[in-house]
Amino acid sequence: MRCRDLNVDIGEGLPFDGALLEIATSANIACGVHAGSWDLTIATIELCRAHGVRIGIHPGFPDRASMGRRVLSAEEVEYAQSSLVEQVERFLAIAPEAAYVKPHGAFYTMGMDPRSQARDAALAALCAVLESTRLPLMTIEGTPSAYLAAEIGVGVIAEGFADRAYQADGTLVSRGEPGAVLEDPAAIEAQVARLADQVDSICLHGDNPGCVEFARRVRARLSALEGTWP
Repeated sequence: MRCRDLNVDIGEGLPFDGALLEIATSANIACGVHAGSWDLTIATIELCRAHGVRIGIHPGFPDRASMGRRVLSAEEVEYAQSSLVEQVERFLAIAPEAAYVKPHGAFYTMGMDPRSQARDAALAALCAVLESTRLPLMTIEGTPSAYLAAEIGVGVIAEGFADRAYQADGTLVSRGEPGAVLEDPAAIEAQVARLADQVDSICLHGDNPGCVEFARRVRARLSALEGTWP
């Protein structure tokens, strides 16, 4: 089995972080802009250190109303670029051990969606972030974002999603579409089993009331596939 990592999105002000860190092996910590606060970011970094969980930087668009999930125009992305770079640089200043960057929400999806009119702007912003940090990028393999990281020479951590539906081209179904977020434990476990040989890390989102139980199931499923894990 290729996958030996379970990553979770945390530091966004939701009540599940502590429980998730008992189960996950990597954490994508919000930078206090799309959600949460800078004080919460610092506290979450300390919580990850206490649990021995690998730390990832999770920058998002400065759009708290949508929690960084609204698809922006090219002009809005260009305006947001300085915020994204500032987020990762400030994060690294207090957590130099951070192991990777994983864009949040629309910043993640816009860089890989061929239908997005602002994809080039999103990729330019991602390029600025990666050149600033020189850290590997966690993203879906075979996407423009992944190719960009390879061109820059920072490496790619191939990611699969336990709780998100996929389109035929391997990208994610938009959250605005029916069925975009999986909530059936059997469907989540089946998706993990399908992805485990194809990715380096499985993601589970930390903003679903059932996320802790889902995380337990995902880890148990990965352990059953491997025998012993991590």
